[in-house]
Amino acid sequence: MSWRYATSTDLSHWEHKPVALLAHGYPGDITEMFFSGAAVADTQNTSGFGTSGKVPFVALYTSYYPNSRTLPSGKSVNGGTQAQSIAYSLDEGMTWTTYDVANPVVPLPPASYQEQWRDFRNPFVFWHAHSSKWISIISLAQLRNILVYTSPNLKDWTYISEYGPECINLKVQGQVVRTATGINEERLLPKSWDFSNLISQTAVLGIVDSLTGSWGHILIDQITFMNPPSASGLAPNTAGLWSFNGTGQNAIIEIVDSSISGWGHILIDEITFSNASPEVSLSRWIDFGPDFYAAVPFNGLPATSQVGITWMIDDRATLAQQPVANLTSLETLSDYTNSWGTVAEGTQALPLSGKTLDITITFSDRPSVSLSPQFGLMLRATSDLGQQTWVGYDFDNKRLFVDRTKSGNAGFDGTFSNTYYAPLAPASNGQVTLRILLDWSSVEIFGGEGEATLTTQIFPNDNGVDVRLFSTGGGTSGVKINAKSVGRLRNGYL
Repeated sequence: MSWRYATSTDLSHWEHKPVALLAHGYPGDITEMFFSGAAVADTQNTSGFGTSGKVPFVALYTSYYPNSRTLPSGKSVNGGTQAQSIAYSLDEGMTWTTYDVANPVVPLPPASYQEQWRDFRNPFVFWHAHSSKWISIISLAQLRNILVYTSPNLKDWTYISEYGPECINLKVQGQVVRTATGINEERLLPKSWDFSNLISQTAVLGIVDSLTGSWGHILIDQITFMNPPSASGLAPNTAGLWSFNGTGQNAIIEIVDSSISGWGHILIDEITFSNASPEVSLSRWIDFGPDFYAAVPFNGLPATSQVGITWMIDDRATLAQQPVANLTSLETLSDYTNSWGTVAEGTQALPLSGKTLDITITFSDRPSVSLSPQFGLMLRATSDLGQQTWVGYDFDNKRLFVDRTKSGNAGFDGTFSNTYYAPLAPASNGQVTLRILLDWSSVEIFGGEGEATLTTQIFPNDNGVDVRLFSTGGGTSGVKINAKSVGRLRNGYL
């Protein structure tokens, strides 16, 4: 993996440049890859990289080392290590020099997370004027924790704090020296700690719940102190979550304990029967869709006008978000505009079609007096409706949704065919507004004034281009729609 380089004057049209940071050893024996990161303009030359009045650009990124080796800096790394390194540019990003004399500048997580060296990545960096320091945010991906570091010069970094869903901490003299958490699933994970360097010290175990959701629980079981350590790691059976699809047959659920050990127990929770697919529950602050990953803002913008960029992949603070204004420059074809006093229950074809559309639709909220009242649009539909992606609003639960169960090619992964939701209250005037950006293989929805967003990928067949209205559980009133076709970008991507 390498870093590519592109420039833009409007965040919509991008001009590709030569590769900025090429994987070391490519195309032969690769010794270092360049994972995600961020770059800043070091206008005060705190790094000392600037010469002859040139402002250095400094990139902080994750180095991935596929094999164990000793680096030019003299530091040693194990195969599979993820560590943080820097590089600098004196020509506004056209060419880069890696800081080999000291890289990686953050070689390992802090001691309390020493076992997470394989999943220590995605740094973001920015200047904090109040403290006159650089701040870096680095993730512990498996633990879903965020570590905070500071630096005076982008070279020397100090770990100062963290944020995340800690579950159990071991403290010695008030300092967290070991920590562990689950992965937001209802199953127990084995975890063992080596205390050999803490012998004779007094320690405290703390159970921590830093989440603020409306419901949840913490499962911690079998805390055991052993000398010598258990060779087995005390690993419980972690079968995880099971789901079955089937109708028309009789079935029996049996709980079987085939263990012959002297002690143990079985944990089974939430056996549910439903005619609908289970909802996917995701912790999301910025976007409630399944394909929104590793978002970062652009540095140097006013706090009230932040613009972010993200990966779209298949894998509660509230922010108001909107697409970049420059998107309108791509809308090349005439508008489709219409309004209805009431859209009757059922579906209605629109004189609108396409693979790339920018649609804004508003409608009135409805009281919950019928079964499953919903309203919205069917996108990328075929004439026989064998393919369709539903984007709409659930009046009962006050939330927008994307249903991609019939969106096209959805069988390559068992979790892809699903429906995703984001909470959205109507405006004070009782109106609901959805802005929908449809691309060849994606749908993005901005609800209200941008306080709810949802990003999903779809993989429809080319012959599905129709757009239809749908209304279930009765009619929907006060409907207005404005749609524009979006042209293809040249020399870049949207």
